[in-house]
Amino acid sequence: MIFRIVVLCLTFWLAPAWANIQDRLDTIDRLLYQYPTQALNEINTLENITSPIKLTETDKLRLSLLRCETFLQLGENEAAINVARMNEAKAKILKLDQARPYFLNCMAAAFNNYGDYRQALPILDSSVMLSRELKQPQSLVNGLRLRGIIDTQIDSYSSAFEDLVLASDIYSDTRSQAINWVLPPKISITLAMSQLLAKNGKFKPAYQLLEKALVRDDPKGKVLLTASIQVAKMAQLNHAISSDQLIKEAKNLLPELETAFELAVSYKDIAQLEYSRENYSRAIQLLEISLHTFIKQKSTIEKLRTQRLLAQVLLTSGNQPKAMTLMNQAIATGLQTFKYHELVLCYQVLSAYYVDQGNFEQAYHYQVLKFGAAENTFNFIKDTRLQQLNTRLSRQQIAHSAIDRHSPMLGSQAQFKSEYVLLTLFILVALMTIRQRLKSTKLAQAPKISSSLEQKIDKLIGHSKLVGFHLSLILIDSRHIFPADLPLLHTRLENLLREQDIITTTIDEEVVILLPHTQEKGTLKIIEQIKTVMQPLQQGDRANIGYSKLQQQDSLKSLIKRAKVKQLILKNRKQASHSTTTV
Repeated sequence: MIFRIVVLCLTFWLAPAWANIQDRLDTIDRLLYQYPTQALNEINTLENITSPIKLTETDKLRLSLLRCETFLQLGENEAAINVARMNEAKAKILKLDQARPYFLNCMAAAFNNYGDYRQALPILDSSVMLSRELKQPQSLVNGLRLRGIIDTQIDSYSSAFEDLVLASDIYSDTRSQAINWVLPPKISITLAMSQLLAKNGKFKPAYQLLEKALVRDDPKGKVLLTASIQVAKMAQLNHAISSDQLIKEAKNLLPELETAFELAVSYKDIAQLEYSRENYSRAIQLLEISLHTFIKQKSTIEKLRTQRLLAQVLLTSGNQPKAMTLMNQAIATGLQTFKYHELVLCYQVLSAYYVDQGNFEQAYHYQVLKFGAAENTFNFIKDTRLQQLNTRLSRQQIAHSAIDRHSPMLGSQAQFKSEYVLLTLFILVALMTIRQRLKSTKLAQAPKISSSLEQKIDKLIGHSKLVGFHLSLILIDSRHIFPADLPLLHTRLENLLREQDIITTTIDEEVVILLPHTQEKGTLKIIEQIKTVMQPLQQGDRANIGYSKLQQQDSLKSLIKRAKVKQLILKNRKQASHSTTTV
Protein backbone atom coordinates (compact mmCIF):
# COMPACT_ATOMS: atom_id res chain seq x y z
CA MET A 1 0.00 0.00 0.00
CA ILE A 2 2.82 2.39 0.92
CA PHE A 3 4.60 1.50 -2.33
CA ARG A 4 1.48 2.38 -4.36
CA ILE A 5 1.17 5.73 -2.59
CA VAL A 6 4.85 6.51 -3.33
CA VAL A 7 4.38 5.62 -7.02
CA LEU A 8 1.25 7.75 -7.22
CA CYS A 9 3.04 10.72 -5.64
CA LEU A 10 5.97 10.34 -8.04
CA THR A 11 3.54 10.26 -10.97
CA PHE A 12 1.92 13.52 -9.91
CA TRP A 13 5.37 15.04 -9.34
CA LEU A 14 7.02 13.86 -12.56
CA ALA A 15 4.15 14.70 -14.96
CA PRO A 16 4.25 18.48 -14.39
CA ALA A 17 8.05 18.39 -14.56
CA TRP A 18 7.89 16.63 -17.96
CA ALA A 19 5.30 19.11 -19.17
CA ASN A 20 7.55 21.94 -17.95
CA ILE A 21 10.40 20.60 -20.11
CA GLN A 22 8.13 20.61 -23.19
CA ASP A 23 7.15 24.21 -22.44
CA ARG A 24 10.79 25.20 -22.11
CA LEU A 25 11.63 23.54 -25.44
CA ASP A 26 8.75 25.39 -27.09
CA THR A 27 10.01 28.65 -25.56
CA ILE A 28 13.49 28.03 -27.01
CA ASP A 29 11.86 27.35 -30.40
CA ARG A 30 10.36 30.84 -30.35
CA LEU A 31 13.42 32.54 -28.86
CA LEU A 32 16.01 31.24 -31.31
CA TYR A 33 14.66 33.35 -34.19
CA GLN A 34 14.01 36.41 -32.00
CA TYR A 35 16.83 36.40 -29.42
CA PRO A 36 19.27 33.58 -30.34
CA THR A 37 21.76 34.32 -27.54
CA GLN A 38 19.02 33.91 -24.93
CA ALA A 39 17.94 30.70 -26.67
CA LEU A 40 21.49 29.34 -26.48
CA ASN A 41 21.65 30.09 -22.74
CA GLU A 42 18.37 28.22 -22.23
CA ILE A 43 19.69 25.25 -24.22
CA ASN A 44 22.85 25.07 -22.11
CA THR A 45 20.78 25.20 -18.92
CA LEU A 46 18.44 22.46 -20.07
CA GLU A 47 21.31 20.19 -21.14
CA ASN A 48 22.76 20.39 -17.64
CA ILE A 49 19.62 19.03 -15.96
CA THR A 50 20.60 16.65 -13.11
CA SER A 51 17.15 16.14 -11.55
CA PRO A 52 15.33 12.77 -11.59
CA ILE A 53 13.56 13.94 -14.76
CA LYS A 54 15.72 12.53 -17.51
CA LEU A 55 15.32 13.85 -21.04
CA THR A 56 13.97 11.26 -23.47
CA GLU A 57 15.93 10.48 -26.63
CA THR A 58 13.38 12.49 -28.61
CA ASP A 59 13.81 15.48 -26.27
CA LYS A 60 17.60 15.22 -26.55
CA LEU A 61 17.36 15.23 -30.34
CA ARG A 62 15.03 18.21 -30.30
CA LEU A 63 17.40 20.06 -27.97
CA SER A 64 20.29 19.36 -30.35
CA LEU A 65 18.15 20.56 -33.25
CA LEU A 66 17.38 23.80 -31.43
CA ARG A 67 21.12 24.23 -30.79
CA CYS A 68 21.82 23.67 -34.49
CA GLU A 69 19.26 26.29 -35.57
CA THR A 70 20.55 28.72 -32.92
CA PHE A 71 24.10 28.34 -34.28
CA LEU A 72 22.75 29.33 -37.71
CA GLN A 73 21.25 32.50 -36.30
CA LEU A 74 24.55 33.38 -34.62
CA GLY A 75 26.59 32.77 -37.79
CA GLU A 76 28.29 29.63 -36.42
CA ASN A 77 27.81 27.67 -39.64
CA GLU A 78 30.61 25.13 -39.15
CA ALA A 79 29.30 24.25 -35.68
CA ALA A 80 25.77 23.91 -37.12
CA ILE A 81 27.00 21.49 -39.81
CA ASN A 82 28.80 19.34 -37.21
CA VAL A 83 25.75 19.19 -34.91
CA ALA A 84 23.45 18.39 -37.84
CA ARG A 85 25.63 15.58 -39.22
CA MET A 86 26.15 13.94 -35.85
CA ASN A 87 22.50 14.04 -34.80
CA GLU A 88 21.09 13.05 -38.20
CA ALA A 89 23.17 9.87 -37.91
CA LYS A 90 22.05 9.43 -34.30
CA ALA A 91 18.38 9.74 -35.29
CA LYS A 92 18.92 7.04 -37.91
CA ILE A 93 20.50 4.70 -35.32
CA LEU A 94 17.71 5.35 -32.81
CA LYS A 95 15.12 4.78 -35.56
CA LEU A 96 13.70 8.26 -34.92
CA ASP A 97 13.57 9.02 -38.62
CA GLN A 98 11.07 11.85 -38.18
CA ALA A 99 13.92 13.98 -36.76
CA ARG A 100 16.23 13.49 -39.75
CA PRO A 101 14.77 16.05 -42.22
CA TYR A 102 15.06 18.78 -39.58
CA PHE A 103 18.82 18.21 -39.24
CA LEU A 104 19.15 18.05 -43.03
CA ASN A 105 17.47 21.47 -43.25
CA CYS A 106 19.88 22.89 -40.68
CA MET A 107 22.87 21.49 -42.58
CA ALA A 108 21.59 22.82 -45.92
CA ALA A 109 20.97 26.28 -44.40
CA ALA A 110 24.58 26.39 -43.18
CA PHE A 111 25.88 25.51 -46.67
CA ASN A 112 23.58 28.18 -48.12
CA ASN A 113 25.11 30.73 -45.71
CA TYR A 114 28.49 29.74 -47.17
CA GLY A 115 27.09 30.25 -50.68
CA ASP A 116 27.66 26.54 -51.37
CA TYR A 117 24.50 25.73 -53.33
CA ARG A 118 25.98 22.55 -54.80
CA GLN A 119 25.90 20.89 -51.39
CA ALA A 120 22.78 22.65 -50.09
CA LEU A 121 20.35 21.78 -52.90
CA PRO A 122 20.70 17.95 -52.90
CA ILE A 123 20.42 17.96 -49.09
CA LEU A 124 17.22 19.99 -49.33
CA ASP A 125 15.83 17.60 -51.94
CA SER A 126 16.43 14.73 -49.51
CA SER A 127 14.83 16.71 -46.69
CA VAL A 128 11.70 17.57 -48.69
CA MET A 129 11.30 13.96 -49.81
CA LEU A 130 11.74 12.62 -46.24
CA SER A 131 9.35 15.23 -44.83
CA ARG A 132 6.64 14.12 -47.23
CA GLU A 133 7.22 10.43 -46.55
CA LEU A 134 7.24 10.89 -42.76
CA LYS A 135 4.42 13.50 -42.75
CA GLN A 136 6.45 16.23 -41.05
CA PRO A 137 4.90 19.55 -42.19
CA GLN A 138 7.24 21.62 -40.01
CA SER A 139 10.38 20.35 -41.74
CA LEU A 140 8.61 20.45 -45.12
CA VAL A 141 7.80 24.15 -44.66
CA ASN A 142 11.39 24.99 -43.72
CA GLY A 143 12.86 22.84 -46.51
CA LEU A 144 10.65 24.46 -49.15
CA ARG A 145 11.43 27.91 -47.76
CA LEU A 146 15.18 27.32 -47.92
CA ARG A 147 14.99 25.83 -51.40
CA GLY A 148 12.90 28.82 -52.52
CA ILE A 149 15.54 31.21 -51.16
CA ILE A 150 18.34 29.41 -53.02
CA ASP A 151 16.32 29.25 -56.27
CA THR A 152 15.73 33.01 -55.97
CA GLN A 153 19.47 33.58 -55.56
CA ILE A 154 20.30 31.51 -58.65
CA ASP A 155 17.49 33.17 -60.69
CA SER A 156 15.29 30.06 -60.90
CA TYR A 157 12.18 32.12 -60.23
CA SER A 158 9.39 29.71 -61.21
CA SER A 159 10.77 26.96 -58.94
CA ALA A 160 11.21 29.46 -56.10
CA PHE A 161 7.64 30.70 -56.48
CA GLU A 162 6.19 27.17 -56.39
CA ASP A 163 8.18 26.22 -53.28
CA LEU A 164 7.36 29.40 -51.36
CA VAL A 165 3.66 29.28 -52.22
CA LEU A 166 3.48 25.64 -51.13
CA ALA A 167 5.33 26.44 -47.89
CA SER A 168 2.83 29.22 -47.17
CA ASP A 169 -0.12 26.96 -47.96
CA ILE A 170 0.88 24.13 -45.61
CA TYR A 171 2.07 26.39 -42.78
CA SER A 172 -1.31 26.05 -41.05
CA ASP A 173 -0.80 22.25 -40.88
CA THR A 174 2.38 22.53 -38.82
CA ARG A 175 0.67 22.92 -35.46
CA SER A 176 -1.27 19.66 -35.80
CA GLN A 177 1.68 17.26 -36.00
CA ALA A 178 2.26 14.86 -33.11
CA ILE A 179 5.73 16.07 -32.02
CA ASN A 180 6.69 19.73 -32.14
CA TRP A 181 10.30 20.05 -33.42
CA VAL A 182 11.22 23.49 -34.75
CA LEU A 183 9.37 25.97 -36.91
CA PRO A 184 10.51 29.30 -38.43
CA PRO A 185 8.07 32.22 -38.04
CA LYS A 186 5.64 32.65 -40.91
CA ILE A 187 7.06 36.07 -41.74
CA SER A 188 10.30 34.35 -42.83
CA ILE A 189 8.37 32.87 -45.79
CA THR A 190 6.95 36.33 -46.52
CA LEU A 191 10.48 37.78 -46.48
CA ALA A 192 11.60 35.17 -49.02
CA MET A 193 8.57 35.86 -51.23
CA SER A 194 9.22 39.61 -51.00
CA GLN A 195 12.81 39.12 -52.21
CA LEU A 196 11.53 36.98 -55.09
CA LEU A 197 9.02 39.67 -56.11
CA ALA A 198 11.71 42.36 -55.92
CA LYS A 199 14.04 40.38 -58.19
CA ASN A 200 11.17 40.21 -60.68
CA GLY A 201 10.73 44.00 -60.49
CA LYS A 202 7.47 43.74 -58.50
CA PHE A 203 8.51 46.32 -55.91
CA LYS A 204 5.07 47.55 -54.90
CA PRO A 205 3.60 44.05 -54.20
CA ALA A 206 6.82 43.16 -52.37
CA TYR A 207 6.42 46.20 -50.12
CA GLN A 208 2.69 45.63 -49.51
CA LEU A 209 3.19 41.95 -48.72
CA LEU A 210 5.76 42.74 -46.03
CA GLU A 211 3.80 45.65 -44.63
CA LYS A 212 0.75 43.42 -44.07
CA ALA A 213 2.90 40.65 -42.57
CA LEU A 214 4.40 43.02 -40.01
CA VAL A 215 0.91 43.86 -38.74
CA ARG A 216 -0.39 40.28 -38.96
CA ASP A 217 2.52 38.38 -37.40
CA ASP A 218 3.74 40.99 -34.86
CA PRO A 219 7.40 39.82 -35.00
CA LYS A 220 9.93 40.61 -32.27
CA GLY A 221 13.68 40.95 -31.84
CA LYS A 222 15.93 39.89 -34.70
CA VAL A 223 12.99 38.86 -36.93
CA LEU A 224 11.44 42.31 -36.59
CA LEU A 225 14.75 44.03 -37.42
CA THR A 226 15.27 41.87 -40.53
CA ALA A 227 11.72 42.56 -41.71
CA SER A 228 12.06 46.31 -41.00
CA ILE A 229 15.26 46.56 -43.06
CA GLN A 230 13.57 44.65 -45.90
CA VAL A 231 10.51 46.95 -45.80
CA ALA A 232 12.78 50.01 -45.97
CA LYS A 233 14.60 48.50 -48.95
CA MET A 234 11.31 47.80 -50.77
CA ALA A 235 10.20 51.38 -50.03
CA GLN A 236 13.40 52.72 -51.61
CA LEU A 237 12.88 50.58 -54.70
CA ASN A 238 9.31 51.88 -54.91
CA HIS A 239 10.49 55.53 -55.05
CA ALA A 240 6.91 56.71 -54.40
CA ILE A 241 7.25 55.73 -50.72
CA SER A 242 9.58 57.57 -48.33
CA SER A 243 12.05 55.26 -46.60
CA ASP A 244 13.56 57.72 -44.11
CA GLN A 245 11.21 56.89 -41.22
CA LEU A 246 11.45 53.16 -41.96
CA ILE A 247 15.26 53.29 -41.83
CA LYS A 248 15.09 55.18 -38.54
CA GLU A 249 12.76 52.51 -37.10
CA ALA A 250 15.16 49.77 -38.22
CA LYS A 251 18.13 51.54 -36.57
CA ASN A 252 16.18 51.82 -33.31
CA LEU A 253 15.92 48.02 -33.26
CA LEU A 254 19.70 47.43 -33.42
CA PRO A 255 20.01 47.17 -29.58
CA GLU A 256 17.86 44.02 -29.83
CA LEU A 257 20.91 42.19 -31.28
CA GLU A 258 23.37 40.62 -28.86
CA THR A 259 26.39 39.44 -30.89
CA ALA A 260 28.99 41.15 -33.07
CA PHE A 261 28.17 38.95 -36.08
CA GLU A 262 24.46 39.79 -36.00
CA LEU A 263 25.28 43.50 -35.70
CA ALA A 264 27.75 43.28 -38.60
CA VAL A 265 25.11 41.72 -40.88
CA SER A 266 22.56 44.39 -39.95
CA TYR A 267 25.12 47.19 -40.35
CA LYS A 268 25.88 45.93 -43.86
CA ASP A 269 22.18 45.91 -44.78
CA ILE A 270 21.56 49.37 -43.31
CA ALA A 271 24.69 50.68 -45.08
CA GLN A 272 23.13 49.62 -48.37
CA LEU A 273 20.06 51.70 -47.49
CA GLU A 274 22.26 54.68 -46.61
CA TYR A 275 24.13 54.31 -49.91
CA SER A 276 20.85 54.33 -51.84
CA ARG A 277 19.92 57.68 -50.29
CA GLU A 278 23.44 59.04 -50.98
CA ASN A 279 24.57 59.18 -47.35
CA TYR A 280 28.02 57.88 -48.34
CA SER A 281 30.00 58.76 -45.19
CA ARG A 282 27.57 56.88 -42.94
CA ALA A 283 27.49 53.91 -45.32
CA ILE A 284 31.32 53.71 -45.37
CA GLN A 285 31.48 53.89 -41.58
CA LEU A 286 28.98 51.02 -41.13
CA LEU A 287 30.62 48.88 -43.81
CA GLU A 288 34.09 49.27 -42.32
CA ILE A 289 32.77 48.07 -38.94
CA SER A 290 31.07 45.10 -40.62
CA LEU A 291 34.16 44.21 -42.66
CA HIS A 292 36.35 44.23 -39.54
CA THR A 293 33.95 41.81 -37.81
CA PHE A 294 33.69 39.45 -40.80
CA ILE A 295 37.48 39.32 -41.18
CA LYS A 296 37.88 38.63 -37.47
CA GLN A 297 35.27 35.84 -37.53
CA LYS A 298 36.59 34.43 -40.84
CA SER A 299 33.23 34.71 -42.59
CA THR A 300 34.47 34.50 -46.20
CA ILE A 301 31.23 35.03 -48.12
CA GLU A 302 30.09 37.95 -45.95
CA LYS A 303 33.56 39.51 -46.19
CA LEU A 304 33.43 39.27 -50.00
CA ARG A 305 29.98 40.90 -50.19
CA THR A 306 30.96 43.68 -47.78
CA GLN A 307 34.18 44.39 -49.70
CA ARG A 308 32.20 44.67 -52.94
CA LEU A 309 29.61 47.01 -51.43
CA LEU A 310 32.24 49.16 -49.70
CA ALA A 311 34.21 49.40 -52.94
CA GLN A 312 31.05 50.50 -54.76
CA VAL A 313 30.39 53.26 -52.20
CA LEU A 314 34.03 54.42 -52.35
CA LEU A 315 33.97 54.55 -56.16
CA THR A 316 30.81 56.68 -56.07
CA SER A 317 32.29 59.01 -53.45
CA GLY A 318 35.54 59.43 -55.44
CA ASN A 319 38.07 57.27 -53.55
CA GLN A 320 39.17 55.07 -56.45
CA PRO A 321 42.53 53.70 -55.12
CA LYS A 322 41.05 52.24 -51.95
CA ALA A 323 37.96 51.05 -53.82
CA MET A 324 40.01 49.14 -56.44
CA THR A 325 42.09 47.47 -53.71
CA LEU A 326 38.96 46.21 -51.99
CA MET A 327 37.31 45.15 -55.25
CA ASN A 328 40.38 43.22 -56.37
CA GLN A 329 40.42 41.42 -53.02
CA ALA A 330 36.73 40.53 -53.46
CA ILE A 331 37.35 39.28 -57.01
CA ALA A 332 40.32 37.18 -55.88
CA THR A 333 38.20 35.59 -53.14
CA GLY A 334 35.38 34.94 -55.63
CA LEU A 335 37.77 33.22 -58.05
CA GLN A 336 39.34 31.09 -55.30
CA THR A 337 35.96 29.98 -53.90
CA PHE A 338 34.16 29.68 -57.27
CA LYS A 339 31.52 32.22 -56.25
CA TYR A 340 30.69 33.15 -59.84
CA HIS A 341 27.42 34.86 -58.94
CA GLU A 342 29.33 37.27 -56.69
CA LEU A 343 31.88 37.86 -59.46
CA VAL A 344 29.08 38.89 -61.83
CA LEU A 345 28.08 41.60 -59.36
CA CYS A 346 31.69 42.77 -58.88
CA TYR A 347 32.32 43.10 -62.61
CA GLN A 348 29.00 44.91 -63.10
CA VAL A 349 29.97 47.54 -60.49
CA LEU A 350 33.31 48.16 -62.21
CA SER A 351 31.78 48.26 -65.69
CA ALA A 352 29.13 50.80 -64.60
CA TYR A 353 31.82 52.93 -62.93
CA TYR A 354 33.97 53.11 -66.08
CA VAL A 355 30.92 53.95 -68.22
CA ASP A 356 30.27 56.93 -65.92
CA GLN A 357 33.93 57.92 -66.31
CA GLY A 358 33.71 57.71 -70.10
CA ASN A 359 36.34 54.94 -70.24
CA PHE A 360 34.37 52.60 -72.51
CA GLU A 361 37.34 50.34 -73.25
CA GLN A 362 37.65 49.38 -69.56
CA ALA A 363 33.86 49.17 -69.26
CA TYR A 364 33.78 46.72 -72.18
CA HIS A 365 36.61 44.70 -70.62
CA TYR A 366 34.63 44.20 -67.40
CA GLN A 367 31.46 43.43 -69.34
CA VAL A 368 33.34 40.59 -71.08
CA LEU A 369 34.52 39.31 -67.69
CA LYS A 370 30.97 39.64 -66.38
CA PHE A 371 29.53 37.52 -69.19
CA GLY A 372 32.25 34.92 -68.62
CA ALA A 373 31.36 34.74 -64.94
CA ALA A 374 27.64 34.55 -65.84
CA GLU A 375 28.37 31.62 -68.15
CA ASN A 376 30.26 29.88 -65.36
CA THR A 377 27.30 30.57 -63.06
CA PHE A 378 24.95 28.93 -65.55
CA ASN A 379 27.24 25.90 -65.95
CA PHE A 380 27.64 25.66 -62.19
CA ILE A 381 23.87 25.64 -61.67
CA LYS A 382 23.42 23.12 -64.49
CA ASP A 383 25.99 20.81 -62.87
CA THR A 384 24.21 21.24 -59.52
CA ARG A 385 20.88 20.25 -61.07
CA LEU A 386 22.52 17.20 -62.68
CA GLN A 387 23.99 16.27 -59.31
CA GLN A 388 20.49 16.51 -57.81
CA LEU A 389 19.14 14.24 -60.53
CA ASN A 390 21.95 11.73 -59.98
CA THR A 391 21.27 11.76 -56.24
CA ARG A 392 17.62 10.95 -56.84
CA LEU A 393 18.46 8.17 -59.30
CA SER A 394 21.04 6.62 -56.97
CA ARG A 395 18.52 6.76 -54.12
CA GLN A 396 16.01 4.88 -56.30
CA GLN A 397 18.64 2.31 -57.26
CA ILE A 398 19.51 1.76 -53.58
CA ALA A 399 15.83 1.26 -52.80
CA HIS A 400 15.48 -1.27 -55.62
CA SER A 401 18.62 -3.15 -54.57
CA ALA A 402 17.34 -3.28 -50.99
CA ILE A 403 14.11 -4.83 -52.21
CA ASP A 404 16.04 -7.36 -54.30
CA ARG A 405 18.31 -8.20 -51.35
CA HIS A 406 15.44 -8.81 -48.95
CA SER A 407 13.17 -10.58 -51.47
CA PRO A 408 15.14 -12.75 -53.93
CA MET A 409 11.93 -14.33 -55.25
CA LEU A 410 10.54 -11.00 -56.32
CA GLY A 411 12.73 -10.89 -59.44
CA SER A 412 10.87 -13.48 -61.48
CA GLN A 413 7.52 -12.33 -60.13
CA ALA A 414 8.32 -8.72 -61.04
CA GLN A 415 9.36 -9.77 -64.54
CA PHE A 416 6.10 -11.70 -64.99
CA LYS A 417 4.08 -8.77 -63.64
CA SER A 418 5.88 -6.25 -65.86
CA GLU A 419 5.21 -8.38 -68.95
CA TYR A 420 1.57 -8.72 -67.92
CA VAL A 421 1.27 -4.96 -67.36
CA LEU A 422 2.91 -4.19 -70.71
CA LEU A 423 0.53 -6.54 -72.50
CA THR A 424 -2.46 -4.97 -70.75
CA LEU A 425 -1.26 -1.48 -71.60
CA PHE A 426 -0.78 -2.46 -75.25
CA ILE A 427 -4.36 -3.77 -75.45
CA LEU A 428 -5.70 -0.64 -73.75
CA VAL A 429 -3.80 1.65 -76.13
CA ALA A 430 -5.11 -0.29 -79.13
CA LEU A 431 -8.69 -0.08 -77.86
CA MET A 432 -8.35 3.65 -77.15
CA THR A 433 -6.95 4.27 -80.64
CA ILE A 434 -9.85 2.44 -82.29
CA ARG A 435 -12.35 4.28 -80.10
CA GLN A 436 -10.76 7.64 -80.92
CA ARG A 437 -10.98 6.95 -84.65
CA LEU A 438 -14.64 6.02 -84.33
CA LYS A 439 -15.36 9.16 -82.29
CA SER A 440 -13.58 11.43 -84.79
CA THR A 441 -16.45 10.95 -87.28
CA LYS A 442 -18.96 12.24 -84.70
CA LEU A 443 -19.47 15.68 -83.22
CA ALA A 444 -17.00 15.97 -80.33
CA GLN A 445 -18.53 17.22 -77.09
CA ALA A 446 -16.15 19.50 -75.20
CA PRO A 447 -15.49 18.18 -71.68
CA LYS A 448 -16.17 20.15 -68.54
CA ILE A 449 -13.20 21.40 -66.55
CA SER A 450 -12.13 18.59 -64.20
CA SER A 451 -12.30 19.23 -60.49
CA SER A 452 -8.51 18.94 -60.03
CA LEU A 453 -7.83 21.38 -62.87
CA GLU A 454 -10.49 23.73 -61.54
CA GLN A 455 -8.75 23.68 -58.13
CA LYS A 456 -5.43 24.42 -59.84
CA ILE A 457 -6.97 27.37 -61.70
CA ASP A 458 -8.63 28.73 -58.53
CA LYS A 459 -5.31 28.41 -56.71
CA LEU A 460 -3.48 30.27 -59.51
CA ILE A 461 -6.07 33.08 -59.44
CA GLY A 462 -5.90 33.30 -55.64
CA HIS A 463 -2.08 33.49 -55.55
CA SER A 464 -1.98 36.03 -58.39
CA LYS A 465 -4.28 38.29 -56.37
CA LEU A 466 -2.26 37.73 -53.19
CA VAL A 467 1.17 38.64 -54.58
CA GLY A 468 0.04 41.04 -57.33
CA PHE A 469 1.15 38.97 -60.34
CA HIS A 470 -0.40 39.72 -63.74
CA LEU A 471 -2.77 37.02 -65.03
CA SER A 472 -4.49 37.06 -68.43
CA LEU A 473 -7.21 34.84 -69.90
CA ILE A 474 -7.74 34.14 -73.60
CA LEU A 475 -11.07 32.75 -74.86
CA ILE A 476 -11.14 31.07 -78.30
CA ASP A 477 -14.35 30.21 -80.16
CA SER A 478 -13.53 26.85 -81.78
CA ARG A 479 -17.00 26.09 -83.21
CA HIS A 480 -15.86 26.79 -86.79
CA ILE A 481 -13.22 24.06 -86.58
CA PHE A 482 -13.99 20.46 -87.58
CA PRO A 483 -14.34 18.21 -84.51
CA ALA A 484 -11.66 15.91 -85.92
CA ASP A 485 -9.22 18.86 -85.98
CA LEU A 486 -9.77 19.88 -82.34
CA PRO A 487 -7.03 17.57 -80.96
CA LEU A 488 -4.63 19.04 -83.56
CA LEU A 489 -5.58 22.57 -82.43
CA HIS A 490 -4.90 21.66 -78.79
CA THR A 491 -1.53 20.14 -79.72
CA ARG A 492 -0.52 23.26 -81.65
CA LEU A 493 -1.59 25.52 -78.80
CA GLU A 494 0.34 23.44 -76.24
CA ASN A 495 3.47 23.69 -78.41
CA LEU A 496 2.97 27.47 -78.66
CA LEU A 497 2.39 28.09 -74.96
CA ARG A 498 4.75 27.94 -71.97
CA GLU A 499 4.90 25.08 -69.47
CA GLN A 500 3.21 27.14 -66.71
CA ASP A 501 0.30 28.22 -68.95
CA ILE A 502 -3.00 26.37 -68.49
CA ILE A 503 -5.24 25.32 -71.39
CA THR A 504 -8.70 23.76 -71.06
CA THR A 505 -12.11 23.63 -72.77
CA THR A 506 -15.51 24.81 -71.55
CA ILE A 507 -18.84 23.03 -72.02
CA ASP A 508 -19.63 25.54 -74.81
CA GLU A 509 -16.73 24.22 -76.91
CA GLU A 510 -14.60 27.28 -76.25
CA VAL A 511 -10.89 27.00 -75.50
CA VAL A 512 -9.71 28.79 -72.34
CA ILE A 513 -6.05 29.71 -71.87
CA LEU A 514 -4.66 31.16 -68.62
CA LEU A 515 -1.36 33.05 -68.88
CA PRO A 516 0.41 33.71 -65.53
CA HIS A 517 2.84 36.69 -65.35
CA THR A 518 1.48 38.12 -68.63
CA GLN A 519 0.39 41.72 -69.19
CA GLU A 520 -2.01 42.92 -71.91
CA LYS A 521 0.79 43.66 -74.38
CA GLY A 522 2.10 40.08 -74.10
CA THR A 523 -1.45 38.70 -74.34
CA LEU A 524 -2.06 40.51 -77.65
CA LYS A 525 1.18 39.09 -79.08
CA ILE A 526 0.13 35.56 -78.11
CA ILE A 527 -3.34 36.11 -79.68
CA GLU A 528 -1.66 37.01 -82.99
CA GLN A 529 0.40 33.81 -82.79
CA ILE A 530 -2.76 31.81 -82.01
CA LYS A 531 -4.49 33.29 -85.08
CA THR A 532 -1.59 32.12 -87.24
CA VAL A 533 -1.80 28.62 -85.75
CA MET A 534 -5.60 28.46 -86.23
CA GLN A 535 -5.73 29.85 -89.77
CA PRO A 536 -5.31 26.49 -91.63
CA LEU A 537 -8.09 24.95 -89.49
CA GLN A 538 -10.64 27.80 -89.73
CA GLN A 539 -12.42 26.75 -92.98
CA GLY A 540 -12.20 30.31 -94.27
CA ASP A 541 -13.76 31.89 -91.15
CA ARG A 542 -12.01 34.50 -89.05
CA ALA A 543 -10.72 33.56 -85.60
CA ASN A 544 -13.04 34.85 -82.88
CA ILE A 545 -10.85 35.46 -79.82
CA GLY A 546 -11.48 37.48 -76.66
CA TYR A 547 -9.34 38.18 -73.63
CA SER A 548 -9.45 39.63 -70.13
CA LYS A 549 -6.95 40.48 -67.40
CA LEU A 550 -7.28 39.63 -63.71
CA GLN A 551 -8.80 42.16 -61.32
CA GLN A 552 -8.97 41.85 -57.55
CA GLN A 553 -12.65 40.81 -57.45
CA ASP A 554 -12.39 38.28 -60.31
CA SER A 555 -13.14 34.55 -60.36
CA LEU A 556 -12.69 32.21 -63.33
CA LYS A 557 -16.36 32.71 -64.23
CA SER A 558 -16.12 36.51 -64.28
CA LEU A 559 -12.84 36.37 -66.26
CA ILE A 560 -14.53 34.22 -68.93
CA LYS A 561 -17.60 36.50 -68.95
CA ARG A 562 -15.49 39.62 -69.57
CA ALA A 563 -13.49 37.76 -72.25
CA LYS A 564 -16.80 36.90 -73.99
CA VAL A 565 -17.78 40.56 -73.94
CA LYS A 566 -14.40 41.47 -75.47
CA GLN A 567 -14.88 38.67 -78.00
CA LEU A 568 -18.25 40.12 -79.03
CA ILE A 569 -16.87 43.69 -79.24
CA LEU A 570 -13.97 42.60 -81.48
CA LYS A 571 -16.33 40.55 -83.66
CA ASN A 572 -18.69 43.52 -84.17
CA ARG A 573 -15.73 45.77 -85.02
CA LYS A 574 -14.56 43.29 -87.68
CA GLN A 575 -18.04 43.07 -89.17
CA ALA A 576 -18.40 46.86 -89.20
CA SER A 577 -15.01 47.35 -90.88
CA HIS A 578 -15.87 44.62 -93.41
CA SER A 579 -19.19 46.34 -94.26
CA THR A 580 -17.43 49.68 -94.68
CA THR A 581 -14.89 48.12 -97.02
CA THR A 582 -17.64 46.48 -99.12
CA VAL A 583 -19.56 49.75 -99.47
